[in-house]
Amino acid sequence: MTRVDLRTRSTPGTGTIGPGSATRRVRDALTTPGVRCLLLVLDESSDGLDDDTVLAVADASMPAVAAVLGPIDGHATALALAADLRVAAADATVRVEPLVGGTSVTLPGAVGEATARLLLLAPRAVTATEARRIGLVHEVHTADRVSNAATALAAAVADRAGRGAAVRRALSPEGAGTSVARAVENEARLRAVVDLHPQD
Repeated sequence: MTRVDLRTRSTPGTGTIGPGSATRRVRDALTTPGVRCLLLVLDESSDGLDDDTVLAVADASMPAVAAVLGPIDGHATALALAADLRVAAADATVRVEPLVGGTSVTLPGAVGEATARLLLLAPRAVTATEARRIGLVHEVHTADRVSNAATALAAAVADRAGRGAAVRRALSPEGAGTSVARAVENEARLRAVVDLHPQD
C-alpha cells in the first residue's frame, strides 16, 4: 500500500491520509490546509497507482519526497519520478517500465537521455547504490534509517512556507504537470500501437 504522509512544518505536525485509492489520498493531501510537502512511501506492496496518481503529484503546487522502502516498478516508479526528491533503502530496487506514467519525460530529467534510453529499452531492476550513482535517487540509507531520513528531508523542504512551491515553479516555469500529462497521453497512444502488433 502506498502511504501518503503530510508535512506542515519542520516540527511535529505530520499526518497520514487514510483509506481510499492512492489517487484520492494524494488529492486529499494536496487540498489539506497548511501542507507544505508530501511524503510518499513506496514499496513492493504499493498498489492502486495509475497515471492519475502520477499526474496529481506532477501537477501539485507543493514539493513531494518519495521514500522507496523496497522493490518498486511500474506506476510506483513513475510516482517516485514525479516527486522532487527520492530517498531509498539500501536494499531497494527500482525498475522503470516503458510507456508508463510519463517516465518518457521524467526519467531523462532525472538520469539524462542516454541512461534513460538504456533503462527504457532494456528495463531491469536498478539497485539503490546504482540508482544513487546515476541520479535516479538522491539519498540511500540503511533499511532501519530510511524512513527517518525521508521524514527529515520532507521536514527540511517544508520548513519555510512558500519556498518549496517557489523553487518547484522556478525549475519548471510551464509546470511539470503539463509535460508529464503530454507524455502520459503520448505513451497511451504508443501502447495502443504496440498492442496492435503483439510479439511472437
